[in-house]
Amino acid sequence: MAKTKNPLYVVKNNGVDVEVAISFFDLMLKKFNLEAIVPIFEAVVQAILSEVNSYPVFLEVKKMLDLFFEQFIGILFEIQQKLMAKKI
Repeated sequence: MAKTKNPLYVVKNNGVDVEVAISFFDLMLKKFNLEAIVPIFEAVVQAILSEVNSYPVFLEVKKMLDLFFEQFIGILFEIQQKLMAKKI
C-alpha cells in the first residue's frame, strides 16, 4: 500500500486499535464495522449479473445499480458533511 500525504485513521476499542483507511469509503466501512458487508454485496451483484441474458435486462440492472450507488454516495456525503461540521 502506498503512503498517502494525509492518511485517514480509524480508532477502535477506546484507542487501543488504530487502522489506516485508504479512502473515505474505507474509513466509513471500518468505522461502522461494515467490512463484512462488502463480500455479501459483491455476491448479490454477481448473482444478479449472472441472470442478465439480454441487453434490455442489462440496462435495467444498470439503472438499478446506478440508483443504489447514487443514493449510497449521497448518504456517505451527508455523513462526511456532518462529521466535518462537528470538527469546526
